[in-house]
Amino acid sequence: MSLSRSAKAALRQAEAEGLTLLRVEGSRSGFRGVGFDSRAKSKPYTAKVWRGGKEYVYLGQFATAEEAALSYARTPEAQAAAAAPPEPPPLTAEEALWHAEAEGLTLRRSEGGSTGYKYVSFESRAKSKPYQAQVWRGGKQVRIDCFATAEEAALCVARTPEAQAAAAAPPEPPPLTTEEALWHAEAEGLTLLRSNSSSTGYKGVSFNSSCKSRPYEASVRRGGKQVTFGCFATAEEAALCVAHTPEAQAAAEQPTATSSRKRKVKS
Repeated sequence: MSLSRSAKAALRQAEAEGLTLLRVEGSRSGFRGVGFDSRAKSKPYTAKVWRGGKEYVYLGQFATAEEAALSYARTPEAQAAAAAPPEPPPLTAEEALWHAEAEGLTLRRSEGGSTGYKYVSFESRAKSKPYQAQVWRGGKQVRIDCFATAEEAALCVARTPEAQAAAAAPPEPPPLTTEEALWHAEAEGLTLLRSNSSSTGYKGVSFNSSCKSRPYEASVRRGGKQVTFGCFATAEEAALCVAHTPEAQAAAEQPTATSSRKRKVKS
């Protein structure tokens, strides 16, 4: 596609000023710091810069992506990014696995995820680096970076303090069988609350098909919110988890409501 006169002028001006128009994949504009707004027909390209780690600073609206990229390239943030050393080449899956083994790190597998790794998602818009690494930090999901392979993204996650703390934690006990869960409930004097409306047969236990080895999810309603406790191999083990909660114990202690109806007999 041929460039317009104003786009060519912006490229010449960037070269004259010794500026670099930073390219980026996955963006409709093709440039970093440049967005596209279809509502503004004459000047649909918006230039913004993330400043001070707090907010985006609006730089203006432009007719071409190149003009907007030139405006962004003139900022101190863009010039610092252009002067930074180039990123190292992406790791292959084999290289990422080798680094994980050499550093003594564990790449955490995930049954329910499309990538096969926990906290690694797939972003189809980013063609060269479609795998996104993220962690749960301070009660929020924090995006770390994008990578070429799922293994490299998983390696990035494994290097975080959160993942290392999870790997250092004692292993989870093996799942209980149905008979073992029922035995524990009887030994502890707990009641596994039955439910006719639930497909699992137990109150607070739902079925999650995305988790193949542990498809039964335990949860209770607490403080007006649904609180999830984890996934289990059997419905009885999940029901046992629910039975340990104060909510389930309070429900089990309530007397069963019975109603008696008297028949009227005509004399």
